[in-house]
Amino acid sequence: MGEKSLNEKRFLTVSEVSGILRLSVLTIYKYIKEGKISAFDFGGHYRISDSSLEDFIQHHKVFRKEAQNE
Repeated sequence: MGEKSLNEKRFLTVSEVSGILRLSVLTIYKYIKEGKISAFDFGGHYRISDSSLEDFIQHHKVFRKEAQNE
């Protein structure tokens, strides 16, 4: 499957991403500044594509190691 076309992409505001992740708006701005979340800058108004948010979430997935029987 290929990349979504521009018409199929959904762009979220920093506030929307903040609500989805249940993190503060300032934290989302910090993540954008640090390059942890990719964003588009439209004259100081950031927008985050749904695919960038999904990449960020997948990158922070934690895998639990199963306890080994002794």
